[in-house]
Amino acid sequence: MPSAVPTGPASPGVPARERRFYLEQFTGRTLVIARAAGSPADVAPHAEPVDALVADLVAEGVRVVLVQPGGRVAHLQPDDAGVVAVWRQLRRHGRMRIALPDDHDILRTAVRLAARLRAFKLVLVSPTAVRPTPESRPASFVSLDAAHADGEGLAALAAEALAGGVATVNVCHPADIAEELLTYAGAGTCYTLGDYCRVERVGIDDYDGVADLIAHGVEEGYLKPREPDAVAQLIVNGYGARVGDHHLAGFAALLTEPYAREGLGEVCALTTISRFAGEGVGSQIVDAMLRDAADRGLAGVFACTTAEPAARFFRRLGFVEVPQAELPAAKWDGYEPDRRTSLRCFLHQLVMLG
Repeated sequence: MPSAVPTGPASPGVPARERRFYLEQFTGRTLVIARAAGSPADVAPHAEPVDALVADLVAEGVRVVLVQPGGRVAHLQPDDAGVVAVWRQLRRHGRMRIALPDDHDILRTAVRLAARLRAFKLVLVSPTAVRPTPESRPASFVSLDAAHADGEGLAALAAEALAGGVATVNVCHPADIAEELLTYAGAGTCYTLGDYCRVERVGIDDYDGVADLIAHGVEEGYLKPREPDAVAQLIVNGYGARVGDHHLAGFAALLTEPYAREGLGEVCALTTISRFAGEGVGSQIVDAMLRDAADRGLAGVFACTTAEPAARFFRRLGFVEVPQAELPAAKWDGYEPDRRTSLRCFLHQLVMLG
């Protein structure tokens, strides 16, 4: 019979805020994690980080099906009886370990099982997965189409799972599984299918995760520090970009109340999780804001930044640089004079004034 996955200490070496951010999104959901067989010498080095991560997840209320080598017979298959057995075990214990013979196609069995379960996420852990180095990293994010399922290798397995209804598939080396699943940067490749990103207003269940994203941006120096009440105002006016399995991949707020007299809105606290940087997430958030602003009859939307990359970003989206004096006076209430000296302002006009 399948055995329960043991619990243990939290994953070491993972920043606490990033770990919390992802655990909040995983809690109450089901992850299928599959570890491919390696050489006999690699059994312990490959099993230990996976087991530690699974223990961490289970301790936090995440349901986990762990498919791994080391079994004598293929005692479970992704047929009706197998799916029912998994469901019963998860319902009773919240976790399940499935040990298959080393010569069994462990990853493909996990792909088919995850598709039958319509699991929240599938994680394919393989010693052949590319590992990050100081000089290079594997592709952090890849959007596949169904045609990839006809190929070979880990990407083909990911495409098969996505075509079967799994929202996202992560591929990584066993040693990197905690970094891949519980950090903003990741350490492997996250695969999704087709139209991977959608933007919507954030809800109250997103508030803690958004607060962590904003705090991370402040620590990294690309968002300015704000008082708690100001952060709360951003969140209640926030837009989130979600990727594949509902992961929050980016955030920004559209503030309008302080500028109601001028009929303007301000893009604030635009931030994207690092693994999705350069994938158009920020552009999609701002585009959604501009559409909503136009629907609400705003005259324009402005943004301010001290960073040249951000300035180029806003220009690409049709914003025009303007003097600070053209922005509403309310923008400068309590603003730090030192920061203002290097601040650049951009306006996207939605209605011709005059």
